[in-house]
Amino acid sequence: MTDLPPRDAVANTGANPGDASHETATETEAEAGSRDAAPAIVANTGEAAQPPAQPNGDRGALIVVVAASVVALLMVLGGSFWAWSALSQSRYNAASIALQTQLGAEAVAVHAYDARLADMNSLALRIASVTARPEFTADTSAEAGALRQDLGVAQPLATAPAATSPDSADALPAAGYRPAWQLLGDSEHLEALTRQSQQTTAQLSSKTTDAKSAEDTLTAAEAAYFSATATTAEQLIATDTLSNRSVQVPLIHLIDQARNPSMSLSRDGAFLGSIVDAEAQVRASQATNQAHQNDPAWSVRREIEAYARSLSNGIALEFVWAPEVSGLGSGWLSGTAQTFDTDGGYAIISLNYSVEDAWTDGLNETDDHALVAHEVGHTQIYRCAKLFNDPAFAGNQETWATAWSISQGFDVEGSGIQAYGRPTDAQIALAAQCR
Repeated sequence: MTDLPPRDAVANTGANPGDASHETATETEAEAGSRDAAPAIVANTGEAAQPPAQPNGDRGALIVVVAASVVALLMVLGGSFWAWSALSQSRYNAASIALQTQLGAEAVAVHAYDARLADMNSLALRIASVTARPEFTADTSAEAGALRQDLGVAQPLATAPAATSPDSADALPAAGYRPAWQLLGDSEHLEALTRQSQQTTAQLSSKTTDAKSAEDTLTAAEAAYFSATATTAEQLIATDTLSNRSVQVPLIHLIDQARNPSMSLSRDGAFLGSIVDAEAQVRASQATNQAHQNDPAWSVRREIEAYARSLSNGIALEFVWAPEVSGLGSGWLSGTAQTFDTDGGYAIISLNYSVEDAWTDGLNETDDHALVAHEVGHTQIYRCAKLFNDPAFAGNQETWATAWSISQGFDVEGSGIQAYGRPTDAQIALAAQCR
């Protein structure tokens, strides 16, 4: 027996009768499923079924939030990059300025070192020319030893290579845009160059200080050596009293030069040689005059010279003897005097042989003494300059010398009266004050 579905079901489907059984069966299965499912839903939740979600509005809000977050993130990243770039540029600029400043300081240190090196080298070369002299080699004095030692210390410093001026090209900012990471790398490079320059500057300053110390020590040793040399020369002059003053004078000048700090640059090996030669001249003069003094043949001349010195009031005198003086020889008493107001004052008196012959002949010795006194009178014009410059003499040396000889007790022809006339009594009295 077959169960047929209700008629209205068939009518509702609008299907052919031949298809009804299939459609009916399908619907029956769906209904059966619904019937089976519905009680399960009610049994599990005990609630009515919820309406389906509406996603379109929530999804739009999410998109807006995400977009805003992305924009904010991009703004933060952009601001951070800008700040990074600005800081990098600022660091680079500061590093460049610091390097330029430091290179300037290094250039100053280079100049100071090279200048000190030049001074040191000049001093060392000058002193080396002194120590190369055979006279210095033979010198065993403490001053010579110190000079040798200090020169040995100074020479390696003096011959050191000159410093090189720094190149400031790296410190100049490069033109054009550079990214922050490149600026950071360049900044680190400039900062490293600055540290390197600081080290170089410190080393140069230390070397300059060492060179100056060695130079000062060598300069002091040089001054001490030449001061000792000057003292030795002075002792020679004081000992060789018979040496002529005209021969002593060059040595006196060299002594002054040896002690004068402002003339130190001229104190080289040639200068030491000049001192040695001048000392030799003094010794030779001493030896010659000593030989004459010891020779009986020269006894009258020595007596005349001693007499003249007894009148000179300390003025150094030296004598030249010749067959003729001023063109006058045998049969004439003739003499001249060259006076010098430098180097303590001294004079060179020239006498002809007739003065020697007449000194003890018993005929002309008074005139002879008077003539010698006249020549000594010439030597007093600087010692008694105030009297000589009195209007009474009007600068006339012969009138002065004649008056001075007469004031010594020689109112005779030989005092100069025969050659220049007799001075007034007032002139004689004025010259007599020169004692």
